[in-house]
Amino acid sequence: MSRVVLTVLLLAFAPALAVTPAGYVGRLGVGLDVNWANFRWAMRAFDERAPRDLARMGFDHVRIRASRPATGDYLDHLERVVKSSLAAGLRPILAYDGGRLNEAPGPAALGEAVAWWRAVAARFAGYPDELAFDLYIEPAKAMNQRPDLLLAYYREAIAAIRKTNPTRLLFLAPRYAASPAYLPELEPLFASDPHLAAESHFYAAGPSKTKPAKRWTTGAPAERRRVQQLIDQIVAWRERTGVPVWQGAWMPGNYNKGNEYAVSEQVAFATFMACRLRAANVPYAVNADQHFYDLKRLRWREAMLPVVRALVRPDCP
Repeated sequence: MSRVVLTVLLLAFAPALAVTPAGYVGRLGVGLDVNWANFRWAMRAFDERAPRDLARMGFDHVRIRASRPATGDYLDHLERVVKSSLAAGLRPILAYDGGRLNEAPGPAALGEAVAWWRAVAARFAGYPDELAFDLYIEPAKAMNQRPDLLLAYYREAIAAIRKTNPTRLLFLAPRYAASPAYLPELEPLFASDPHLAAESHFYAAGPSKTKPAKRWTTGAPAERRRVQQLIDQIVAWRERTGVPVWQGAWMPGNYNKGNEYAVSEQVAFATFMACRLRAANVPYAVNADQHFYDLKRLRWREAMLPVVRALVRPDCP
């Protein structure tokens, strides 16, 4: 993409977006978590047609998962993905996996993660407000025991980003894999910067037919209440604090475990989840693109189209 075309894009997008967190989150709609800058095979296969296909299907944003060192080549690829998303009319959210923070939380890992954001933020300084940063995809594992370090990381990363992106919208996720129950721990951060929003996850790896905490079989009343209670938790915290919340990852099936849900069962779960999130005015991104879209062939997976349609245009009561 030429510099002239990018300049036109910047000018076209800049006046269209309310820069407040509520304005940004309110425009997110339905998104898809994508691995275009994550897996090596996906980076090689990426083509500008993929974002266009997502936009034509009805998706509004992409959560671009990033996990590679911020070398010049990698930053070039990130720029290509972000520019292609903007050109397709998608709002791109760059989401960093945190590097070594989950496995070896400490000063060294914190410094590496902050340095990653410093380099990325410098590369994207001046990009339109449509671009947002997701500072830590999913604080989990060993980081669950380090709430102090998580707050320290966010403070340092925010300070590093603000030197080049003073008003860029930043998403912060709490501990225990972005569990909404831990959102209150982040409140001091939201009080210190007016350009922050929250991210939560539940059912990020999909429902389960056996695990009580995320059991979903036929959509029985108890199973529906379990989902609704998590959404209610987000809404209650949002109303108390005024901080908008984005549901950054959920799956219609348990794809990481081989997927024991038939397409019709995935449609049922996807419809219920999407409808309840919409009713609560909580935008969402679905995990993840490779289950629905064949990047190597640049086409939707035919068998999964009923699920995709339920995600984008759910038949809500």
